[in-house]
Amino acid sequence: MSSSSVTWKRLLKRSIWAIGPLTIFLVIAACQSAQPTPEPAPAATATPEPPATSTTVVTSTEAMTSTTPTTSTEAMTSTTPTTSTEAMTSTTPTTSTETMTSTAPMTGTSTTTGTSSLQGSPDAGAYIVAISGGCGCHMNRDLGGLAGGNTFTVTDGFVYAANITPDQDTGIGKWTAAQIAAALTTGVAEVGGKSIQLHPVMPYKTFSALSQQEALDVGAYLLSLKPLANQVKPRELKQEPAAFTPAQASPVTPPTDPVARGHEVVAIANCGGCHTPKNADGSMNTDMMLAGAPLRGDEMAANITPDEETGIGKWTEDEIATFMRTGKEPDGSQVKGAMAQQIDRRFSKLTEADAKAIAAYLKSIPAVKNTPKKAQ
Repeated sequence: MSSSSVTWKRLLKRSIWAIGPLTIFLVIAACQSAQPTPEPAPAATATPEPPATSTTVVTSTEAMTSTTPTTSTEAMTSTTPTTSTEAMTSTTPTTSTETMTSTAPMTGTSTTTGTSSLQGSPDAGAYIVAISGGCGCHMNRDLGGLAGGNTFTVTDGFVYAANITPDQDTGIGKWTAAQIAAALTTGVAEVGGKSIQLHPVMPYKTFSALSQQEALDVGAYLLSLKPLANQVKPRELKQEPAAFTPAQASPVTPPTDPVARGHEVVAIANCGGCHTPKNADGSMNTDMMLAGAPLRGDEMAANITPDEETGIGKWTEDEIATFMRTGKEPDGSQVKGAMAQQIDRRFSKLTEADAKAIAAYLKSIPAVKNTPKKAQ
């Protein structure tokens, strides 16, 4: 091999060694320049919260629903928006099974409906007591009040009129108006921590005609009286009285229809006690209701049905209403005897509206032809 050939080969090797690193550098640089440049991260944005729903959290003793958003401080439900400043009250506690709703906006002065929201009025109760007889069976003349103690002989023993003044130890001072109302209209009384059925000598069957409001009014009246201490002994009966269920539920408030109101007043005034003939067992002859009956001695209770011959069928409603409050008959004469006493003690206190309601009712009942006669 010639010397020129060797020289050429050496030059070629040196060139390769010189160019190689440069080539590798260029390749690496080209790869790096081919990578995508990362974009800057977008600014963080607030994620909107979901709108409030109607699933307001309530406590374990409440089951109250709403069809609109409510706040966590609301304690009752409504189908209209309410706010956390509303104060909605109830006079009865709710339980976990109760649901109380409203279809109208409720304000801080509104209360839930129901008989528990009623409040008795002593003045209104005094009126009912006056026209119904004044609870005279309980009058203790020695003590000058309704302290009881009077004895009533019944078919199966003896009953003693209770002390119905609000004395804490011997009367009804520990009762509520609602408990008095229940005893008055159903005969169920709370005595010694248990419920007992009163004897029907107490006219709860008659007073069952009262509205719930009026019964509470009587309770409030009795609780407003002066307490009188008088321990009355328990009744002496051979058997306990049967439970009593009123023929129909009492209305919440007194009826406003004149005939219906008159029917109620006639019932609680116990007009039938004198004016309706009795059966052999002492019960009322319902076929002869208010058709007149013998009283004591030769005195008769008049036929007050609208029979024109033997009753008051020819009287106008205004004449009946006037008679009830004054005792003045259509011919100008003044009634005498037992009816005069009842008007003086009770019916003279009737409101004009109630006197007219009685007249409307008496004109509406069936006419019964009957001239009462002395009992044989």
